[in-house]
Amino acid sequence: MPATRRRLFVALAFGFAGAALAYVVLRLIESRWFPEPDPAIVVWSDRSRFVWRALLAAYAGGAAVFGGHALASRSIEAAAVWLVRFTFAAAIALALQGALVP
Repeated sequence: MPATRRRLFVALAFGFAGAALAYVVLRLIESRWFPEPDPAIVVWSDRSRFVWRALLAAYAGGAAVFGGHALASRSIEAAAVWLVRFTFAAAIALALQGALVP
């Protein structure tokens, strides 16, 4: 596989993990400072908080792609090591967020 394609795949993986981590951070911020109203009271809403969280997380994940590509351009081995750490941290954060702040 060409080195350019490997760098691209590593950068995309950083983006996906970054999006997951950003979603957790946004969900925790919203649950702490902006609690959601009771669904029984709110029948219809023009805005979905989940959609906005997902869009902002995707935006932050897109920013993480650039960081992943820069790291992979310097050293693909170092990028692979940091990708495993970053993905593990995102997975643990997502599991904890799902268990503690659903």
